Amino acid sequence: MENERKFINSERRLGTGWVVTIIIALVLLIFGGGYIHYSNSLNSAKQDYEQQQGDLQSALQRRSDLVPNLVNSVKGSMGQEKKVFGQIAQARKEYNTAAKSGNTKDQANASAQLSATTANLINVINERYPKLTSNDNVRRLMDQLEGSENRINLARRRYNDAIKIYNNKVVRFPSSMVANMKNMKTKSYFKADENAQKAPKVDFDN
Repeated sequence: MENERKFINSERRLGTGWVVTIIIALVLLIFGGGYIHYSNSLNSAKQDYEQQQGDLQSALQRRSDLVPNLVNSVKGSMGQEKKVFGQIAQARKEYNTAAKSGNTKDQANASAQLSATTANLINVINERYPKLTSNDNVRRLMDQLEGSENRINLARRRYNDAIKIYNNKVVRFPSSMVANMKNMKTKSYFKADENAQKAPKVDFDN
């Protein structure tokens, strides 16, 4: 009788041990599966915004390369517009410096300033040098620059959309726990200060 009780208690302990083991295994499986799922989701979001960032940088670089081509095409006929050309040269220099720094805010500000000064040049051409607009090369470069601005606006919007998705995953529970474990931080939007988007004014009367 005593042996039977010992055997039954032993079976109960063994059964309880299996139940505990199974529960622990299930908990580890759930947490492990959750970690893998949210880690993959964060990595995918990171790859998406990096791809959009590359597209944006390509559009910005294309515009930056076109600007000196336009300047060189019109400079001979607009020799007196030194102020306009100086503004563009400075804006392009600041953009190239910001592009090398990798700082999103600086790049956004420098890009907005280059957009403003380029638009200013095109306005000067249209208003003061209408004959230049009939030049095929000048007209083509102006059209390409306008097309570049459209590409930049689209690429910037897509980049910011991708950043929003990524940032939401980084800050929202439970993916935020995995983000903290992987030391993944929120990223800045590509958004310039309002002052950076104002084109320097050219006084046509002077």
